[in-house]
Amino acid sequence: MRLVLLDTSKRGSSNEARRQREIVAYLAVESNAEARTRIAIAHALANRLNTRWQNIYSSVFRDIDEILIPLDILREEGRLPPRRGPKALQQEGVPYYTLTQGGMLVAVCLDQIDKAQKIDVASRCIRSIEDRVLRDGLLALINLAPSLVIRFIKEYVDYYSTTNLTPLTIEKVRAALADSVNIELELLEALMNLNKEESDRIINFLNILSE
Repeated sequence: MRLVLLDTSKRGSSNEARRQREIVAYLAVESNAEARTRIAIAHALANRLNTRWQNIYSSVFRDIDEILIPLDILREEGRLPPRRGPKALQQEGVPYYTLTQGGMLVAVCLDQIDKAQKIDVASRCIRSIEDRVLRDGLLALINLAPSLVIRFIKEYVDYYSTTNLTPLTIEKVRAALADSVNIELELLEALMNLNKEESDRIINFLNILSE
């Protein structure tokens, strides 16, 4: 069992990988519980993938139950009473799903959601961190430089390759980001020691590079 949605290899461009990316991206931005059941997810993906929901329902079912839940990307959040169907189903209810902390980290790495959505998902993920120092530091940083936090999350996910994403701790984040953070810190400390003319020159140069 292996999560393929973040693969950069040929396997990562498969229908399976794309479908998993779409499931994670969809749940990252959908708040309505009724729209987060397996059937509702299949309907939503069918529209995005230009197919009939009946054609992909079994694949969506397998992705959720056999891949994304066991790998702690999704979890069942609750159950809705069905409007009709067998008595056993009415008693058990219809499950609906949400992203785990690891799933939110993965969602931030996906092209299927835009920057504003990534910032929202990243903020929700950060607020769920138990380590107070890490949580408060990242919340302060995402308000100042959200693109930097998004980049840090991508580096973190790439470092752990979805196998050991959670829980988020200072030690794990330090291991993944030490080199990158040292570069950012070196630049920040240097800018603080420059006069306005020198700092403006550096900032203008960086703006040119970012165009």
